[in-house]
Parts: sequence; structure tokens; C-alpha cells
Amino acid sequence: MSELFDYLKEKYSKNPERTLIKDKMNIQRVTNNIALICETYLKEAGQVLSFEVDKKDLSYVIQAIDDESLTSMYDIVQVSETMFNVSLKEIQL
Repeated sequence: MSELFDYLKEKYSKNPERTLIKDKMNIQRVTNNIALICETYLKEAGQVLSFEVDKKDLSYVIQAIDDESLTSMYDIVQVSETMFNVSLKEIQL
């Protein structure tokens, strides 16, 4: 019985450290998903891909689009509250 209580206590507690870890995991998840979508659909420089996000994930997307792994390869612009345009950057050799 105490194991169940401990589980419920942990699950529903408002531990700020747990929330911070969860937020970082969500930001990384969103970053990975954006990168995967861009790699799949953007093949040539100048192509534009539009995507929309759910309002509950908006804060994670805004933080994810500032990640260097995305900004080094893509130009990402927020065009409305939940809509984003992504274009593949030209690589200079």
C-alpha cells in the first residue's frame, strides 16, 4: 500500500526539478521532430515547408527553433501564433 501512495505522491507532486526535466525532454522531443520533418521534406535550398503546432506545445517549439542544430541548417519563421515556415539554408563551401 505504501508503494502505491509513494507512486501517487511522486506523480502528482509539483516538484520544480521534475518539471524542469520534463520541460527539457519535451523541448528535445520537439527539436528532434522538427529536424526529422525538415530532413524528410526539404531537399533543396529555398524550398519552404509550413507546419502548425498545437497551442499546448507552442512554448516548446519556440524554444526548440532557437537550437543551434536547427538554426545552422534552417531558417525558421513564425508567421502566426501557431504557424511556422521553414526553409533550407544554402551551404557555402
